[in-house]
Amino acid sequence: MMKSVAAYLVNGRVLIAPLVRTTSGVGLEINPQNLGSSPDHKEVEAGLAIAFARSEWMVPHPAQSEWKGFFDPFLKAAGVRSLKAFMATAQLLNVEEKVGEWIVTPHRNLGAKEGFEPILQDQQRLPDLSAVANALLKLEQ
Repeated sequence: MMKSVAAYLVNGRVLIAPLVRTTSGVGLEINPQNLGSSPDHKEVEAGLAIAFARSEWMVPHPAQSEWKGFFDPFLKAAGVRSLKAFMATAQLLNVEEKVGEWIVTPHRNLGAKEGFEPILQDQQRLPDLSAVANALLKLEQ
């Protein structure tokens, strides 16, 4: 299974979350790590490593009743109360680990109703997690 991580800069905070698979094969972002407003390079690299390790997890597919509030941990980590507030400032990088390289894809924020879309022409292939951490830290600038 391919390992994948979502890294957000939102409300001045860096959030990193693994993309896991459910028993039905659906990809879900879960358990965001809040690295705060100005993490250093080592903190970002360590956060990415933790999220990549967790991205191997297989989790039970949520029941219909469990979907409401599923994104609440992200709202809490970002210090906001609504998806609209989250999306007002959110920037997203998706990072996939393939053999010997990391593929970093920035996403365009289309707002709370539309979500994000990948900007494939800006995709980068990076050699290691240190380079991925650098790419994420550039979002803060």
